[in-house]
Amino acid sequence: MNLEEIKHIADIAMIEFTEEELNGFQENFNETFGLIDEIKNLNLEELDMTFHVNDTVNNLRADEIKNSLEVEEATKNTAEEKYGYFKIIKFVE
Repeated sequence: MNLEEIKHIADIAMIEFTEEELNGFQENFNETFGLIDEIKNLNLEELDMTFHVNDTVNNLRADEIKNSLEVEEATKNTAEEKYGYFKIIKFVE
């Protein structure tokens, strides 16, 4: 991943980085993508598929019907509210 791609992602996320931080991210991204490529190239044909690696059972709670928050209560601490919903910044075209 090059610096321009990292800067673009940072702009979308509205995060500012110094040049030193960007260079560090570039090294980390490239190292991570290298590891992903190694994993992609592993031969897994002879391995059995697994879902769980131990005997843990899902400990899910029973569903309970509860009262929801009123719209006013849920949105009282938001910076902006519109039509009873949280108003957020649109960053996807």
